[in-house]
Amino acid sequence: MRIVMISDLETSGGAAIAASRLADALARTGTEVIRIVSLPDSGNHRWTTVVLPWHFQEKVLRRATRKFSNGLGMYVKTLLVSSVCQRINGLMKELRPDVINIHNLHAAGWGPELVSVCAGHAPTVWTLHDMWSFTGGCVYSYDCRKFVSGCDAFCPTPTEYPTRNPKLIAEAWELRGRILAEHEDLAAVCPSQWLAQESQRSFWCSHRAEVIPNGLPLDVYLPVDQGLARASLGIHSRGPVLLVVAQTLTVHRKGGDILLKALQRIPNRPITLVTMGNGPLPSAMDGVNLRPLGYVQDERTKVLAYNAADLLVHPAPVDNLPNSVIEAMACGTPCVGFAVGGVPDMVRPGQTGWLAEEISPQAFARALEVALGELNHGVDLRGSCRALAEDEYGSDLQAQRYLQLFRSLHSKVVRGIQYPVSKELGSSRHRAL
Repeated sequence: MRIVMISDLETSGGAAIAASRLADALARTGTEVIRIVSLPDSGNHRWTTVVLPWHFQEKVLRRATRKFSNGLGMYVKTLLVSSVCQRINGLMKELRPDVINIHNLHAAGWGPELVSVCAGHAPTVWTLHDMWSFTGGCVYSYDCRKFVSGCDAFCPTPTEYPTRNPKLIAEAWELRGRILAEHEDLAAVCPSQWLAQESQRSFWCSHRAEVIPNGLPLDVYLPVDQGLARASLGIHSRGPVLLVVAQTLTVHRKGGDILLKALQRIPNRPITLVTMGNGPLPSAMDGVNLRPLGYVQDERTKVLAYNAADLLVHPAPVDNLPNSVIEAMACGTPCVGFAVGGVPDMVRPGQTGWLAEEISPQAFARALEVALGELNHGVDLRGSCRALAEDEYGSDLQAQRYLQLFRSLHSKVVRGIQYPVSKELGSSRHRAL
C-alpha cells in the first residue's frame, strides 16, 4: 500500500513524534509511506518526506488574517486556505495514495478544509491527537461542553494555544460540522478511550471511530540499570528522584503550577526533580534539587532520564495519551497523574502507578506521598510497567492495527480501479513544493 500521511511538523512535539513512530513502524512492514509536512527535520527516515512550506504570498496572507477580525480578515483567510488546498490537491493527484492519514494540522496554520481535499482522492483516516477536529479551534475544552451544541465567542480559552479570535470561533465550529457531514466515509482514530467518547458526542457521532493507542519502539525504550542511568546524567541524590516531561513546562495545561504547589506539601526531603522540556520550573524550593535537562530530542538521553527516575510525575489537568507516560512505562518507571483523558488507560493503580482523586495540588500531593511511601516500603512496579508496555503499546502492534483499518477502508473502493503509478520523487529525501 501507498500511505500518504499529512502533519504540520515532522518530528517536533508530541503529536509529530507519535506520527513519526507510526510512520516508521508502517515502513518496517514494507508499506510505502510518504509524509507531507510543513516543517521537516534533518534526519534520515524510512519514509519519504515532501515539504509543503508557506509561499511568500501565503505568509503575507497569514499575517493579514491575524490583523483583521472583520469581513476583510475572513476574505483574506479564504484566499490563504484556497492556496494551500490547491497545492495539496495537485500533490494528491501526483502521489495517488491508497489511503491518506491526517494528523495534526494547526501548528502549520492549515485548516480543516484540507480534509475535504484529501477525502476526494482516497479513503481518509484522521488521527485525533486532541479535540481540535470537533471544536471551534481549541485543542482541549477543559470543562466547557460547547463543542456539543455550538462553540461561540464566549469561549473560555481563546488565548490558549492555538490562539483564536473569539469572533471567528462559531464559524470555525460550523465549518468542521459541514466538512464531516459532507464526508461520511471519513474515519477517525482516537489514541485513547476518552477521546473516542468525546468525539462521539460531536460531529464524529455518525463516523467510524477506532481506538488505537500510540505505540513506541520497545527495543529503544527499555529498562536499564538505575544507578548507571543516574551516573550518566550526573544525578546524585539521597532521596527520591522525580521526572516531569513536557515540550513546554510552563504551559498551563501541562500542570507545572500544580506540580510546584504539590511539591511544597511533600514532607519527604530531599527530592530531586529532573525536568525535560522548555521553560524550566523555578528552583527556589527548600529540599528540592532541580536538574533541568532542557528540551531533549536524543532518545538515548530520554531513556536514561526515565530509568534514572523513581517516578514520572504527570500533573497535566487535561491530556489525551501522553507519550511520556508510555515511554516511562516501557522503561519500567511508574507514574503519578490525574485520572484525566487517556491517562487512566495507562496508569493503572497497583500495576503501573497512582492516580490522584481530583484535579488539585492537594490531591496530587497526597497521591505522590502514597506513591513515595509505597516505593520506600519495597513496592516494585517496574516489571508490571514494562509488561503492560509490551502487551499494549508496541509500535509493531500499532502498525498492524492501522494496516487492518487501512485495508478495510481501501477494500471498499470499487474493484477494477487501478491507481496509476506516481512519478518518481527523486533521490532527495526532502522535496519542497
